[in-house]
Order: sequence, then C-alpha cells, then structure tokens
Amino acid sequence: MNPSQPFHCYVITLAHSQDRRDLIAARLGELQIPFEFYPGVDGRKVDLLSHPNYSKWQRRMFFGRDLSKGEFGCVLAHKAIYQHIVDNHIETALILEDDAILCDELPAVVSALTQNPETWDLVRFLGRDKNYRASRKIARLPGTQSDLARPHGVPGGAYGYVISNQAAKRLLSMMEKNWLAIDTLHGVSWLTKLNTVSVIPSPVLPNDQVPSCIDEQDANLRWDKSVQLSGWRKLVYPLTRGAWKTYSNVLIKYVWFGTLLSDRRLSRRLGKS
Repeated sequence: MNPSQPFHCYVITLAHSQDRRDLIAARLGELQIPFEFYPGVDGRKVDLLSHPNYSKWQRRMFFGRDLSKGEFGCVLAHKAIYQHIVDNHIETALILEDDAILCDELPAVVSALTQNPETWDLVRFLGRDKNYRASRKIARLPGTQSDLARPHGVPGGAYGYVISNQAAKRLLSMMEKNWLAIDTLHGVSWLTKLNTVSVIPSPVLPNDQVPSCIDEQDANLRWDKSVQLSGWRKLVYPLTRGAWKTYSNVLIKYVWFGTLLSDRRLSRRLGKS
C-alpha cells in the first residue's frame, strides 16, 4: 500500500481472467490507486454439498434450492479476503471484482470515507438507478460530488465496496456456515449488526456488457428460481419461505426507520464539515 493511501485495495480475480485483469489494472493505474490482485475461487472445483462452510439445510429451507457453485465460490473468495484483512490488521479495504467499472470520483469518495470512519462499517457501491431511487440520501461526502446514503431492502451486487476491520471480523464470524450469497449477506444488516450504507452516485458500477465471473462458472444458474425440493421438504417450503419473506420485510422496515434519527444527526454533522 502507498503510505499516502489510507486504505488497501484488493481486486478479486480468477486465474484465467487475464483480459479483465489487464483492463482493471490499467484503470486503477489511471486513478492512481495501488492495489493487489486476490485469487478468486472457481466454484466448479468445489464440492458444494459436502463443503464444511456450506449449510445446505438452511439454504434449501428458506430458498428452495442450493446456492449455485459460482455463488458459493464468490462467498469463499470474499471470506478469504476478510480473513486476510483481520490477520494483517488492515483498518480499511476497498474490495473490487475484476469486471467492475470504476468512475473518476472513486479515489475522492474512498478518501472521504476513510476520513469519517465512525459513520460506517460497510459501504456498498450499488450503481443502478433502482438502488438510487430506493435509498435515503444522508449528506454530501466532503470533497466529493457524491452523497452518503442508506440503502433500502437487500439490493444485490458485491462488485465494489469499502469495509472496515470491524466489519470484516463480524462477517467472518458469520461465515462458518454459509447459506446466503455474499451480496445478500451484505444486505441483511439486521443480522450483521453493521452500519451498512451506500454512495449516490456510486463510484463503482456493474459491467453489464460482460458475463459475471459467477455466471460464467455455471451458465447463469443463480438466476434459476425453481424449487428443487421433494417429499416433506417441498410440502413445508411454502411456510418456511413465507416466514423468511415476512421476517425480512419486517426487519427491513425496522432498519429503515430505526436509522432515521441517526442519519439526520449525521446529515447535520457532515453538512457543517
């Protein structure tokens, strides 16, 4: 890490993704962000159902099917980075996937976040219009043209985010038995107990022009929503699925309204800076 850069940057990549590595390395060079490549996990080479870090019964009970191998490989890659952050006492890290699109304001946004570390635990870069519409703006990040915001719901996407050491420890403690995709885990802040925010507009965008490294591993299997259960599990699934959705919807509202006063206080404080 450059001593003048108060954060580490890691780019998750698979061994065969040379073109993606070349593109994002060039872009990070333009933005003058030192970084390290971090090896991804090819889910095709993982025995999902027997893996000690996978909880198939929870996944099937609440989602009716297993994680795809690509999703699980992604979980393991992010988990490995969190372990690295904790083991090496890294206070702040910018995590990117190798197909992310990086905007010019990324360095200024991450710098502003590192200067106000008490205002967040996990900052998700969610670069779609629907994410912006569903979010509550809190305040302008000092020195940028972007606003800190409170995302609503459990939006998808883990192509870019900033994480604190505390948040890495917390997520790591929850990843011994995985049944949620990594972006879902980032979104269920009532379970993680993390102050999870976002930035509008996002300085990191999804690249819809190339297939995700998750999808290329298993031919878009993660988008298959069909129920893959049989016997008594299939009979009770409508109840367990309904319970999960009701529980999630209630807790989403709890987080949304429960953070309103603290977000207003933060808005006033950042507005004076």
